[in-house]
Amino acid sequence: MGRSALLFAVTVVLAGGCVSGSGGLQVLSIDEVGVSPVRSGASITDYPRALASIVAVMDGDLDLPPVEAALHFYPDRDAFRAALEAEGYGAAFAEDAAANLSGIAGFRRVLLNDAALRWIEWPYRVSFLAHELTHTLQYELSNGRRGTSDQWLREGFGDWVRIAVIDALDLTPRDEARRVALGRVRDGARRRPSPALSELVTFEDWVAAIQTFGEDPTYAQALLAVEFLIDRHGLGAVLDYFRRFAESDDRLANFRATFGEPIPDFEAAFREHLARVL
Repeated sequence: MGRSALLFAVTVVLAGGCVSGSGGLQVLSIDEVGVSPVRSGASITDYPRALASIVAVMDGDLDLPPVEAALHFYPDRDAFRAALEAEGYGAAFAEDAAANLSGIAGFRRVLLNDAALRWIEWPYRVSFLAHELTHTLQYELSNGRRGTSDQWLREGFGDWVRIAVIDALDLTPRDEARRVALGRVRDGARRRPSPALSELVTFEDWVAAIQTFGEDPTYAQALLAVEFLIDRHGLGAVLDYFRRFAESDDRLANFRATFGEPIPDFEAAFREHLARVL
């Protein structure tokens, strides 16, 4: 699930190149971008170039499996809400999501509220899209199923890839992004203890944590947890974790089989690690 990107204000419009559609919907597929990627994020000023450049980093620099997805742009909040309902989301959820989110990823597509995105500077759009495209990869790895994979791991991995992308595109160095994440966790902990990973399992858990602890420290902690998980077991193990949900929704068994340790043991190790780095 993607974060709202309405905190940044700048007037820009949707670039038309390679974006096709009828009525209010416009669709841009990875297979149809028709432009070459760039290595300087500062030169990205349209969606085809943004998509090509993000995918080039994901496929090339990170050696992730191919991303097969399309961006679906809806002209305003009402159209975005209607699209979410058409996707099978309940009316109450669709209304709340349309009011608070700029996009939601699913299997091979990212649904986007263009009216919200067009006010955001391009570096932030690139960062946001990298996170959402990682969610489409998670669906791809599990053969299109959402499954019961832990929300902290889904969101943390989305941000781990996002940071790799903006680092590779010279938008924000990885070390600086990590320093910001540590600062957000530290600042959040001064107000109240951060949630345990065991409290961030479902999407409902995630929303509740954001409402209680704040969006920035919740995402930052998930990022640091996934960074620690990858340092401990490797990127390939995280990909294998999502693959397991194609066959089984036993989240505890899937974690243990993939990483060789139960979640409580990992969380205890992460808590010790976090205390040291903070």
